[in-house]
Amino acid sequence: MEKQEQATAVEQQYLWAVGLDTDTFPPDSLVADRYHVLSSQIVVDTDAYSLPELPLEFQTYVVSYLKLSRLSLHLPRPYGLLLLGEELNLSEVFLLENVPIDRQGKLCPTLAEAWAEASALRQINLLWQVLNLWQPLAEQNMTRTLIDPRLVRVDGMWVRLLELQADVAAVHISQLGDIWVQWLDLAKPEIAEPIAEFFYSLGRGEYDINGAIAHLDRMALNVMENQPLNVRIASATDVGIQRADKGNEDACYPDAKRQKRTEQPEALRDRLAIVCDGLGGHDGGEVASSLAIKTLEQQLKTLLQQAETDPDFSAQGFIAQLEMVARVVNNQIVAINDQQQRQAQKRMGTTLVMAVMPRPNGKMSNEVYVMHIGDSRLYCITKDSLRQVTLDDDVATRETTLGYNFYAYSSQRIDGGALIQALGTRGSDMLVPRVQRFFIDEDCLLLLCSDGLSDFDRVEQIRDRYLFPILSENQSLDRGCQNLIDQANQLNGHDNITVALMRCRFAPEDVEQDLVNENQITTEVINPSPEADTEDIQAESEEAAGALALTSSSKSESAEDPDFDLDEFESAKTELAVPKQTNSAFIIILILVALILGSGLAAMQFPQVKNWVRQHLPTSLQKFAP
Repeated sequence: MEKQEQATAVEQQYLWAVGLDTDTFPPDSLVADRYHVLSSQIVVDTDAYSLPELPLEFQTYVVSYLKLSRLSLHLPRPYGLLLLGEELNLSEVFLLENVPIDRQGKLCPTLAEAWAEASALRQINLLWQVLNLWQPLAEQNMTRTLIDPRLVRVDGMWVRLLELQADVAAVHISQLGDIWVQWLDLAKPEIAEPIAEFFYSLGRGEYDINGAIAHLDRMALNVMENQPLNVRIASATDVGIQRADKGNEDACYPDAKRQKRTEQPEALRDRLAIVCDGLGGHDGGEVASSLAIKTLEQQLKTLLQQAETDPDFSAQGFIAQLEMVARVVNNQIVAINDQQQRQAQKRMGTTLVMAVMPRPNGKMSNEVYVMHIGDSRLYCITKDSLRQVTLDDDVATRETTLGYNFYAYSSQRIDGGALIQALGTRGSDMLVPRVQRFFIDEDCLLLLCSDGLSDFDRVEQIRDRYLFPILSENQSLDRGCQNLIDQANQLNGHDNITVALMRCRFAPEDVEQDLVNENQITTEVINPSPEADTEDIQAESEEAAGALALTSSSKSESAEDPDFDLDEFESAKTELAVPKQTNSAFIIILILVALILGSGLAAMQFPQVKNWVRQHLPTSLQKFAP
């Protein structure tokens, strides 16, 4: 029952109604006999399973919204367009989804309101996001939106726009400086002086958009010098319930079988996560995804090492290099396809989603670069929100972002979910890697996954129970990965499932916690969690007891083996049988008992050993001595 309820649970979606006459439609009224008005222009679709109304033709501003909808982290997306009234007195109500409205149905605070409460790092981040929206909005003549304080909202660490406003006159970025200078009194002390200089210079027109962004990049790096950022990564993959006989075409980095940080190259450790979903059948997709991971690991190791020593490092240059790396991988898979004369659907390929965190000039940075091709996804989870960062490279998304149709209609196409690109299926001249860059300014979790998990909105459905606790309760990443795979198998199960978790914490490195995480599996075998099933607990306990008995008997059998390494055996035995939390005194006693039980013959032959045991062993245990 719980599984069924969880699978069908759909979070209420709030819409913003542009052009709604609030006098005619007060709260609790219905618009077009379908949209329930909550407050002001916030409405809820009471028939969300039916397609929304659309006119036969779209006006120019609607097309601009559609083309900008690829910026889903920041911009709303068209949902429906209503024509109300009679033929000679029509009014238009434009419905937007993906709007800055919280889970309680309230508008998120404006940028001006959020600025006062923000940390120094977030203050820089918010301004940086506004500047990065300037160019795409300018291409659609919508930059006026960014100088309207009512429309620029803040949802956690994201700047999100309520609606768009067309430019009726020329707009220049210097106007942003004139607005922001009014907030100087609320700037955090550690950035008050440099931010003031920046605001005044921006207002005087001394920066173009790229120069302003680069200046904030440098300011963020300076702040990060005093901000410890601790990043840890784990991954896992599973063949899935319905694909067990067809093999696993997914692959990931870090390798699912090598999760210990010490087994990863230092240049990549805590800085890279990748998920690939192979295409082309078991004999092709498996090869493509594995080859992609191997090549990316080699290429990025070199690239990240160069970034640490390059005095001319720039975000634009790093993005260009990432795109080049994607084409290198693409060319390798294409070459195999051509060599094996694979055609059409038989050509092997793979999707890609990757998160990488460089260290420019060897300095700690809070910037994340995300590259994706296909429909594997990346989500960003904070303590109270989940945001899908990537958009699928499929037919439905392409039709929407080209301005042809609303996504609700595009996704209904028979081929709506078909991929428009993947690594290896076509030449690199046809490949368009999507690279996004963003700052993190609070503890967060990045989830990379194949569609075996993300299909049917499963990530959104399970976030409260299986994603938020990883942050709020400091849960193990290994356990988090396994929980996600278990849920994907229960709720979907139709495909291979691969996940990678990148946890980012603004806290010093916790070596002790790393040791606990790396030995989580051993610990849980001996000390199963309270939630574990009774049968699992019994089976795991029997397995652990068997392992302990085996080590005791093996100790006696190996005593006469000249090649037997006693120190190595004792070390391995202790790690297998004893959890990390075990008391040190208990470990010492356990080792002594094992030594005595397994070395009776040696003790009888060497009186010195026998005397030492009698002098140092507690009286209660001497009866076990030979």
